[in-house]
Amino acid sequence: MKQASVRQLQHHLSGVIRWVDHGEEVKITRRNRVIARIVPDRPLPKALLWPNFVQRAHGIFKHPKGKPLSEIILEDREGRS
Repeated sequence: MKQASVRQLQHHLSGVIRWVDHGEEVKITRRNRVIARIVPDRPLPKALLWPNFVQRAHGIFKHPKGKPLSEIILEDREGRS
């Protein structure tokens, strides 16, 4: 949690607002005593979970006989089946 004095808030309001915009809670102090808190309006969205594209591609391009596509391509280039 961040902390700012009333004087810092007066002179650097945009910086304090930036902290709040990034999800930080800010305590406002006067004479080393907390007099207020500024909190974000809404929680930040959680990180997106991306699918494992490599694993999906292996599942899609697997040869019916169980050979990976890379082996099939190499065999085709070498002229063997």
